[in-house]
Amino acid sequence: MKNVINKHEIFRTSLDYDLTEHCVQQTIHQANDDNYSFQLTYLDVNDFSKVNEIIYKEQISKCFDLNKGKIFGCHLLKENENDKNRLKKNDYVLLIFHHSGIDEYSKFLFLKELKFSYENKKLNSDENQLKFIDYSYYERQLDLNKSENFWENLFSDYNFKQKLNLPYDNKTFNSISTGSFYSFEIDKSLIRQIFRYKQKKNLNFFRLFLSTFYCYLFKLTQDTDICITGITPNRYQNQLNHIIGPFENFIIYRLKIDPNKSFFHLITQVDQLCSNIKQNSFYPYQKLITYARKFSSIQYPFSQVALRVFIDDDQWILDIDNNLILNKIDLTNHQLFKRDNKLTPIELTLNIICNIDKQIIQFYFDYSNKLFKQETIQIFAQRFQKILKHLFDVSSNFDLEEEPIYKLSIILSDEERIIHKLNTNND
Repeated sequence: MKNVINKHEIFRTSLDYDLTEHCVQQTIHQANDDNYSFQLTYLDVNDFSKVNEIIYKEQISKCFDLNKGKIFGCHLLKENENDKNRLKKNDYVLLIFHHSGIDEYSKFLFLKELKFSYENKKLNSDENQLKFIDYSYYERQLDLNKSENFWENLFSDYNFKQKLNLPYDNKTFNSISTGSFYSFEIDKSLIRQIFRYKQKKNLNFFRLFLSTFYCYLFKLTQDTDICITGITPNRYQNQLNHIIGPFENFIIYRLKIDPNKSFFHLITQVDQLCSNIKQNSFYPYQKLITYARKFSSIQYPFSQVALRVFIDDDQWILDIDNNLILNKIDLTNHQLFKRDNKLTPIELTLNIICNIDKQIIQFYFDYSNKLFKQETIQIFAQRFQKILKHLFDVSSNFDLEEEPIYKLSIILSDEERIIHKLNTNND
């Protein structure tokens, strides 16, 4: 653990706001044990209520100190005091990161190097290699004029005062609120068809599900000018792919949907939109928010809907001889360690977790519980499952290449029966 922490300067980089220069000042400190927190607890690892209590406390703990560059903590839960220097089966490794120092891809890099170091292999550390603080300096020197023109052109005719007609249960709040999760599954046969379509069209999962989410939101709201918030890795140069740091940037995907066009036409639109945005993904989200506020009094624009697609690498083999595997715990779906409450800046987020090797896709909605009841989100999930079946299921006769997307349906079975009954009675 210490080898990985010491290698990456981000884990000892302090952040202070300079009142004179009106900017955030970054300072790299010397590597020492004060750069991170480490805790070792012995307990019955099968006492899931106790383990869950510790996990929850770590989630809400205040072990970070940004002024000192302390942005990482590790809590090891073990059963046997005689094995404190090596991991054993059923041990828990809790890795706690502050969002100012890491992103999703960085977590992958961290685990990759942790596995490498655990196997007693020497980590490569080239002093001439680009560091995150070098990138931070480079980023501040970027000419944003071209990118600024792109974003302003994308939103030149957008009505910033409009909001999607989501079926809220309560009055809309333009603020960060408490949120909850609702997870749901789809049939394995449907998952196989989604994988086949992705492979056939040579699409990545984000663009495929972004297209699907546009269709879903159109059918749910009847709006045709839709903005979906996403997060981009923002590693637009190969030199950045080895650096642990917070590269992710909020991106707004705005698309005008033509309901008379096919799903394939929509995918083509989305593919082009994503390619154009990728070239301008480094444009600061704060600047886009500032631009939006020129045209609207909405304090938090683009806070209605979001999409996040994760590619899950859920296993890391540490010791094949002893069957020692590091498995990721997904707290939103885990049977024993579920999490119901959190803070959410977005009113409704569709999260999709894809495991390519195992061909598994998991879904969950992250939503503001000030705005939506769980029963409403459950219906949202059922409607999303319906549109997935209409698009990709082998039993569907919907032509993705030719039929207009307005013909897609999110009407549930019981609603169809009621409609059929009403139509029969009217006849």
